[in-house]
Amino acid sequence: MGKGKRLRSNRRRNGPEFLERARELLTRNFQNEIRHSELWPQMVAQFGEAKAEELLKECKGELRPDV
Repeated sequence: MGKGKRLRSNRRRNGPEFLERARELLTRNFQNEIRHSELWPQMVAQFGEAKAEELLKECKGELRPDV
């Protein structure tokens, strides 16, 4: 069984649990990428540390099961 087929099987079997966990991982990775990019120091300089962190927490990864 290939990787793609195995992942599709897991999605069908686990349903919402799998999608929620995948969404959390996507969001965490997305936020870490922003935090380690050259955009982060600019955000901190413009908004301050607390506001930049708050804005970062609003950035969420979106997972569309139909795509």
